[in-house]
Amino acid sequence: MRTYQIAALALLCAFYIAYIAKMLLLRKQGIKGSILGKNALEKALIVVTYGGAALQFFSAVFPKLIWGFPSFPTMHEDGVILMALGVAAFIAAVITMKSNWRAGFAENQNTALVTGGIYRYSRNPAFVGFDLLYIGCALVFPNVLLIAGSLAALTLFHLQILSEERFLAAQFGEEYAAYRKTVLRYLGRH
Repeated sequence: MRTYQIAALALLCAFYIAYIAKMLLLRKQGIKGSILGKNALEKALIVVTYGGAALQFFSAVFPKLIWGFPSFPTMHEDGVILMALGVAAFIAAVITMKSNWRAGFAENQNTALVTGGIYRYSRNPAFVGFDLLYIGCALVFPNVLLIAGSLAALTLFHLQILSEERFLAAQFGEEYAAYRKTVLRYLGRH
């Protein structure tokens, strides 16, 4: 196995272990961490997310079994760097959110609006983490299925963000409106 494959596998493990650990910690507190699945978008997001994870691991372990595109110099290393940034953003997001973190949203959930920590620089750092992981992995293992799956996932993540923003605007009103005026959807401040 090449160094970039080992690094990519380690980062995939770190990302998904962090995801599963957060779900288990929430469950231990009596909180349902995943509330996805109430509509077609969320059902598609579940399929693409779990299918994407399986495809990422498969591509890392068997990089030559799926037809791939040629890579340019440093592409693998650049992808690993993006993956590492994605893991860091995701872990920072779930730590900052504490017991407010959920996969999805529900009208009756009892959460607070989190605007500190990494949320001072991104309204959606967990999704930024997912995006960077998917883009980075597609650079490290540029095969047709992983690229197509990553594009589908990024599109669905964006649609989910738009849906969650409508929920947050209704749930937190003026507090969320003020937050939106200072922090960008993905990265940066106004």
